[in-house]
Amino acid sequence: MQAERYEIGGYWLSKRDNSPVWCRTWFDKDARQTRRASLGTESLEEAKIRLAEWVTLNVTLRQEEPRDVPLATVCMRYFEKHGRDIVGSGTQRRNLELLLERIPEFSVAEFTLEKQQQFVRVMKADGYQSGTTKRVLGAAKAAVNWAWKNGLIKSPIPFLSVQDGQPRERVMTIREMASLWDAAESDHLRAFLALLIGTASRPEALLELTRPQCDLNRKLIDLNPPGRQQTKKRRPVVAMPEFLRPLIQSIPAGHIVTYRGEPLQKINACWRNARKAARLSDDIVPTTIRHTIATELRSRGVAELEIAGLLGHVMPNIRTTGRYAKYAPDYLSQARQAIDDIACEIDRAATRSIRENLIVRAICVPVQDERLVKNR
Repeated sequence: MQAERYEIGGYWLSKRDNSPVWCRTWFDKDARQTRRASLGTESLEEAKIRLAEWVTLNVTLRQEEPRDVPLATVCMRYFEKHGRDIVGSGTQRRNLELLLERIPEFSVAEFTLEKQQQFVRVMKADGYQSGTTKRVLGAAKAAVNWAWKNGLIKSPIPFLSVQDGQPRERVMTIREMASLWDAAESDHLRAFLALLIGTASRPEALLELTRPQCDLNRKLIDLNPPGRQQTKKRRPVVAMPEFLRPLIQSIPAGHIVTYRGEPLQKINACWRNARKAARLSDDIVPTTIRHTIATELRSRGVAELEIAGLLGHVMPNIRTTGRYAKYAPDYLSQARQAIDDIACEIDRAATRSIRENLIVRAICVPVQDERLVKNR
């Protein structure tokens, strides 16, 4: 007796004559014939999984009712089509995994506020803090809204407001920053790490930073590239510490942080490798440097207003006279001097000098923004 055909969404499994490899099979109505595409496996169970994944990610959805679309399908499509390319994609993927591991096969519409409250309770019982739960539901909301805005579903759904968790208190010591610097073997990671220390900026702003944004004469770094509209995560103009000058002077044009002449979107892999080589804990991420520098500046008596200006939190009269503040000779002068002092202390604690290892070798490869290196 012939085995029952395994079929999902109009696609089924079959094999070509004289081939043990399973294929995704469908009937092409236009050509009026059966089509096949290899799934690259001889295992029936693996073929079922690959077929299900393909259907989930690729079967056309157009203005579907939320009750008819699995939440897992929306989450997977969001990540594959959009979330994979955003900064922090690894974290977003883990957030979606935490969601899908703990809910049954809900449709979008079935993930009601009541079900979300149940999910919050499950996360708490599993030992997760409210901050993590908030980020997970935020990832789910981003996926559903993306599906709605791109015409996959007819309407979005409401989401709970989860109370913020406690802010991360992880702050590095000078010795830990020196260890990380010593473990940074590649030019692009050293440039990235030096910029983190020198500007206390968010990582994504530094990966997008270009040479024209750096004014060596006025000793200023404009973290907001031309044409980018400011958001609530404001990118300010910061004072350029002296220890960063060799790095910036060594870059004739293009992005400051590059790999083989091309800009990067992410730096996750080499960061993890350096962190492991330095024997540092997994909770040390690029944003930890930002928190650390802000903490160091406060402990060294730098004015609160200067710290706020450096971090992009607030500047007085930003729409009027505040826009000219950066041209004052003493603009963020306390913060600039304190950061140079921090760099000197890292220098003394490290086996490799920051100042002597910040001239990035020029590589004669044209920068092509449309070919961003995904992860180095």
